[in-house]
Amino acid sequence: MEGYRVHRYSNGDVYEGYFRAGLRHGRGTLRAANGDVYAGDWVRNEREGVGREEYACGDVYDGTWRNGIKDGRGTYSTASGEVYIGPVRDDEPYGEGLYTFADGESEVSRFEAGDPVGGGVRWSADRRTAWAILDGEVVAECSLPEASAAARRLGLSSPPPAATGLRLSSADSASSCETLPTVASLLSLSSDGAAAAAGSSCSHASDNTAVSDASTAPAAESAAALSPPSKPPPRPPPHGPRGEHSRGPPPAASFPPLRARVPP
Repeated sequence: MEGYRVHRYSNGDVYEGYFRAGLRHGRGTLRAANGDVYAGDWVRNEREGVGREEYACGDVYDGTWRNGIKDGRGTYSTASGEVYIGPVRDDEPYGEGLYTFADGESEVSRFEAGDPVGGGVRWSADRRTAWAILDGEVVAECSLPEASAAARRLGLSSPPPAATGLRLSSADSASSCETLPTVASLLSLSSDGAAAAAGSSCSHASDNTAVSDASTAPAAESAAALSPPSKPPPRPPPHGPRGEHSRGPPPAASFPPLRARVPP
């Protein structure tokens, strides 16, 4: 087969697009019998380039592919409302990415093989509170300016508020955390260094790039004693792993289930 064709496979899958030497090659759409739909680039029967896959379960991946697997950069969203945006490698989040949970909380972190590693930052759904995290676990509350600065050090920006129309004031964005570990120090740590970081002190970032452009320079730190930092409430148990997504001929690996938060 050559050129643009509509081809029905014996297993019920239907491909509409370009062929070369009998192989899917170029732009095309594969509608699998199980309800999965891939639309994008093909090279010699494999997903290669840019494409979007909508799974029958309601999950969607939109991004780059290599040799039939998700590789490069993309956005993966689940039917339950979780979203990962960032680099992927071998079908898994890999690199500096933004992960948003179904309830609106978001975090930026480095990912390896789908799991958060090292230091990062988590924001509440309204983006009024931020926490330093280490390997995906909350370590301590930090100021919003520090959280924004930490995100920039990872090459990312602070996520927008989950609630529309929210504008943060300087009073919201400036809080003292003199007894807490610095987010900057956490970014360079592995889990082995968590104990050392817990004894370090925190200073505000000088650049106050917070969630909203309405934020202004942070207030001076208070010398008064602080109450213990608040932490997010325990998270609900993770959703069960999704089954393998059928890809149609030839088969391709599925994206792993998105992770659940570890309670603080």
